[in-house]
Amino acid sequence: MPKIVNHEQRRQELALQAAAIFLEHGYKNLGMRQLCQQLGMSKSAVYHYYQSKDELFKAATDAIINFDGDALVEQPLAVDASPAQRVANFIVLFRQIAPRFFQELQLVADYIQVIGEANVAEDPSMMLANRKYLDLFAKYVSAEKTLPLFTLMLGLLCHQMMLGQMLDDDYVAELVQALLAC
Repeated sequence: MPKIVNHEQRRQELALQAAAIFLEHGYKNLGMRQLCQQLGMSKSAVYHYYQSKDELFKAATDAIINFDGDALVEQPLAVDASPAQRVANFIVLFRQIAPRFFQELQLVADYIQVIGEANVAEDPSMMLANRKYLDLFAKYVSAEKTLPLFTLMLGLLCHQMMLGQMLDDDYVAELVQALLAC
């Protein structure tokens, strides 16, 4: 009897595996052959699911953001949440992203070198990442303050990285509360 494969589930699994590979090796110097080798698949098998490295990169971007969003699934939605719960939701997302932020920053810089700074605003992967993170902030923290929340998140992640140590949750909460109170 032939093996039954859920192709959509397999695509999602590959995308999440590829996200880890891109984080480890970057974008620019990672060819499709090396990517396939890291995935433990032949090129033809990977091409069955994704037509190009760019398509797989976009899917990997989507997969990692969905992974981040999964950390919030049990949290209350912003419309139903108290102010303290909305701040807590921000901190959950902050803590979810923080462990890999340095690698993500390197990957984004590497990717931008390939696509060119002038093309960032129109790049499908960059647009996807920005939209999906803004959607998470709207859904779980504040629909009115999505862009300032995203900016604060990136700033706090950079601040934490530059300090070389975790920021205190009370400090993060104080800044989010101040932003939400405006």
